[in-house]
Amino acid sequence: MNDDAHGLHLPSPYRLVEVESIDSTNAEAKRLAQSGAPDCTLVWAKRQTAGRGRRGRVWVSDEGNLYFSIVLRLPYPLRDVMQLGFVAANAIADALQAVAPQGASVNVKWPNDVLVEHKKIAGILMEAEMDAAKPGQLEWLVLGIGININSHPADTDGEYPATSLVAQGVTGAGLEVRTMLEALAERFLAGLAVWRNSGFGPARSHWLARAKGLGGPVTVRLNNETLHGTFAALDEDGALLLHQEGRPSCRITAGDVFFPPTNLSVCATHP
Repeated sequence: MNDDAHGLHLPSPYRLVEVESIDSTNAEAKRLAQSGAPDCTLVWAKRQTAGRGRRGRVWVSDEGNLYFSIVLRLPYPLRDVMQLGFVAANAIADALQAVAPQGASVNVKWPNDVLVEHKKIAGILMEAEMDAAKPGQLEWLVLGIGININSHPADTDGEYPATSLVAQGVTGAGLEVRTMLEALAERFLAGLAVWRNSGFGPARSHWLARAKGLGGPVTVRLNNETLHGTFAALDEDGALLLHQEGRPSCRITAGDVFFPPTNLSVCATHP
């Protein structure tokens, strides 16, 4: 076990780097990775001054929420390693379901968000560097996770407003940041082991069981166009398969997805 002086317990082989405040845990993890930090180095900050989400979006990072990033060194092609976003989403959703009020819906939203009661509570940001000596192979991956526990930003867009555990009625131990970090670190490590031993199949099935909007209408916003169709499936690499009437299914590997309001009852960014 990797323990710190304040009683945080992380399973081996995590190596904890704990800071009070930093620009972003992903930025620090990338700096450490470039300096040779070992596999499973975990950077945890109480707050971030320049937290980031996908596509450069700001991630509000007040103290009382969870922000951490993991350095992973995996000798696999980048296409395969990006599946770990789904492994992480499963770990987050399971950890949140364990503390959420009974009956609360916890869903995963393609590509990399987790929702509670149809509101965004967590996100994942993955950044990688390739191995110059081995074309096509990864040198390191930084996987960052942010979860709103005790607060959330109020000025989010209307399509996916933010929420937090406290806003969902969670009290007591369910709001302890350290406890959530321990639970997530353990769940992600278990999911990583399954992924390494059995491939993407188990994680894909786990994710699909919670997938928001599966089988229903969806709008996909790309950099230069907006597509409408049906969220038909998640393919073997984690891409969203969009079915459009009278046309071949479209394989989406990056984009933002939105569902009509009538789809809110359906239960459940491959970057």
